[in-house]
Amino acid sequence: MRKPISIRKRLIVSLLALVAFTFLLTISKNYVDTLTEIQDLMDAELSQAAHVLLTLSTHELYEQMAFVSKEGEDNGGGVATQIHTHVHKYEQETDFQIWTMDGRLAVRSENMPELLMSNEPEVFVDREINGKRWRVYAINNEEKTIQVQVAQRQTKRNELSASISRRLITSMALVLPVLAILIFVTVGKALRPLNEIADEIADRQSENLEPIRIVNAPIETHAMIAALNELFKRLSEAIENITLFTANAAHELRTPLAVQKVHAQIALQSKDEETRNEALNEIVHSVERATSSVEQLLTLSRLDPHGELNKGDYVDIAKATENVMADLAPTAIEKDIDISLIAAGKRKVCGREGLINILVRNLVENAIRYTPEGGKIEVDVHESDNNKMVLRIADNGPGIPPEEREQVFERFYRSQNSDQYGTGLGLSMVKRIIEIHQADIQLGDSPLGGLQVEVSFRLAEKPQ
Repeated sequence: MRKPISIRKRLIVSLLALVAFTFLLTISKNYVDTLTEIQDLMDAELSQAAHVLLTLSTHELYEQMAFVSKEGEDNGGGVATQIHTHVHKYEQETDFQIWTMDGRLAVRSENMPELLMSNEPEVFVDREINGKRWRVYAINNEEKTIQVQVAQRQTKRNELSASISRRLITSMALVLPVLAILIFVTVGKALRPLNEIADEIADRQSENLEPIRIVNAPIETHAMIAALNELFKRLSEAIENITLFTANAAHELRTPLAVQKVHAQIALQSKDEETRNEALNEIVHSVERATSSVEQLLTLSRLDPHGELNKGDYVDIAKATENVMADLAPTAIEKDIDISLIAAGKRKVCGREGLINILVRNLVENAIRYTPEGGKIEVDVHESDNNKMVLRIADNGPGIPPEEREQVFERFYRSQNSDQYGTGLGLSMVKRIIEIHQADIQLGDSPLGGLQVEVSFRLAEKPQ
């Protein structure tokens, strides 16, 4: 298994690599640009030197030529005058030649060859003479009687260009280590809030599920903190549900267990077989009721009112109602209850099939439980005018007084208007399922004289 890389290390390495790559590109471009610019400046220097020499030497050269000519006659020939040049270490050495119209080399610098360097006036050319490369520029006077040629050694030009470029690159390169240190320190400070959040969570006790404070936290951490706070909230609700389930189970089982104990003692002490069997039957019924209560508590504890439906969760309410009523029909027949179903609405609704089955079963079971023998129950599923599917259950039972219709959705609440036994959890589950499906439920008076329940569901986005 690969060792995970820290965000700090990943950021530092990535930033340093990016900066180093950018520096490399910048330095390379600057090096090339600097060399090019320095070469252009040196060419400009050659051109300027040629023009200055041409301007200053025109008159003096004729006098010197006359003198040199006379000296040459006395000495048997003319020799070009040599001028010694001395330059500053940062000044590029420039050599020159001055030629006359008759092709005679009149003046030259000491390092300049005696050969004609260029045949192309006012054009920069590169020449190689005696293994040495020169950069040459030539210019004539207006009468074309004098030509000045100036030249610089390419090796000297390249050395100076490289020296200046290296100084520039060295200065830039020295910045990189400083920048690396600054990146290291800055990334460490930027990630410090994450360490503080981690320390705050690590120092918490297991029962502390309070939200994390985000007062001084960076904006980038707000989403993570919000997600953690949401997780803490869900954990708190889960723990609360577990605690509540335990309390509810204890509350709900206390009475059945006490009743079972009494009937068990009666069965043990009774010598009459009929009395003993009656007590044992009561124990069986009590166990069944306790089992039903526990099952409903478990279902209720698993329902999440904040849960969201998945996209594509669709349920056929009419079909679900038909299936539930088919299962409960024997119970209705035992009580001689006339139960009917009209399933006119066939469009599907947004919902989870398992939860919808629980909802329908609880509502129909309640209607059967509280409707007296020989009573009547009407169930119908239809599409309303406001584009919703409505499940309606009406009976002729005792109903629920208007002042109790809000309370009946609370856990373990039982209407004072009925002597029928129930767990008091059925409508609590219905309420939770209604919340999950973002549906509506209304309790009202039934045309049959009892209670009427209407549940409105959202239709599927597309006709199903």
